[in-house]
Amino acid sequence: MRVELEITIDRPVDVVLDFITDISKFTQWAENAVEAVQTSEGPVGVGTTCRIVNRAMGKSLEHEFEVTEFDPGKRYTVRSTSGPFPMMMTYNVEEVGHGAKLHTVTEAAPGGIMALAAPLMNVKIKKQLESDHKNLKRLLESGQEG
Repeated sequence: MRVELEITIDRPVDVVLDFITDISKFTQWAENAVEAVQTSEGPVGVGTTCRIVNRAMGKSLEHEFEVTEFDPGKRYTVRSTSGPFPMMMTYNVEEVGHGAKLHTVTEAAPGGIMALAAPLMNVKIKKQLESDHKNLKRLLESGQEG
């Protein structure tokens, strides 16, 4: 499964990426996230780890992630190191006018019985990520990212 989304946010690039990479703020904009904790110490960078618990389809899904790419003000990629299925998320941010264009790619490879539901899951995941991006835009543009 692969979902790509773009959204323009009327905030500087660094503000957008700083907010996205602050794992403690993930539950503020990702509706299904019930827990998001950085599990390693220090500032975000390659090798940083975190745990995210989502509530979806009546179940809790827990993934452990590791940052695999971090280019401040430009790119942030995490990949799962444990969880119900392999997953990777890449966030690219570029300056457009007075704001930032956020391009997100989410890739997941559900296996077993979940693989059979992949087409339906892809539609649901895309709708959820679109909603999450709108939440992110609303929070950042209203100055509520603090």
